[in-house]
Amino acid sequence: MLQIETGYDAYPRSVPINQQTVDTFLTYTPLARLRLDFGWSAFNHQQVGDDAANGIGTIQIGGKIELKKEQYHHSAPAIGFQYEAELPTASEQELDGYGQQAILLINHHYGTNGVLDVIVNGSLAQSGCQTPFGCSYGGQQSFALSYHLQKDTRLYAEAFAQNTAQSNTPPGTYLFGGFYHQFNDAFGIDGGLRFGVSDHSARVGTTIGLVFGKRLRSEPLRRRPTLP
Repeated sequence: MLQIETGYDAYPRSVPINQQTVDTFLTYTPLARLRLDFGWSAFNHQQVGDDAANGIGTIQIGGKIELKKEQYHHSAPAIGFQYEAELPTASEQELDGYGQQAILLINHHYGTNGVLDVIVNGSLAQSGCQTPFGCSYGGQQSFALSYHLQKDTRLYAEAFAQNTAQSNTPPGTYLFGGFYHQFNDAFGIDGGLRFGVSDHSARVGTTIGLVFGKRLRSEPLRRRPTLP
């Protein structure tokens, strides 16, 4: 399966940062339990106070492997592992990033035909390695619910916290609400809002994406790690 998602992420307020990104995310699934990922920020805008930078952003490469497949109506969850590397390919130094992230993915479906998906993720991240100060280390933890409202529509809710900038999101604690709707086998749309609830997080953010390609399952990408 080959799938392409292009989308827009924005944290439009100037505190702590005005950040807007146009991304393309490509996934290829050569095996049932293996997915290869490639992401590219075609445009990135960052403004901190009076200082602003615009240009091409970084490239992310990686993949995901499903270590244990879930069996419906059994208590054991599915377990997966995902790896992401960010390469310093931006057109402006202020937009550059260089680091990597390792993510543990756990999920389990509940209800008739698995209508409710419970997802828990945790990661260790290395970032900022392109700076004179060297790499910084942190991580991200999230708890999410995905509800199959209709055959082709899912609603999504998530609480997550991170102490490094990851997934086009500044550090902080956030609540996210979103949706995914699949119009046909080759086209879908997803979107949502993020609200910062910690002192130094961005107050509000939005995301919208167009998904092209035949999906294995109808659930939102969100450009954040989940099990398939």
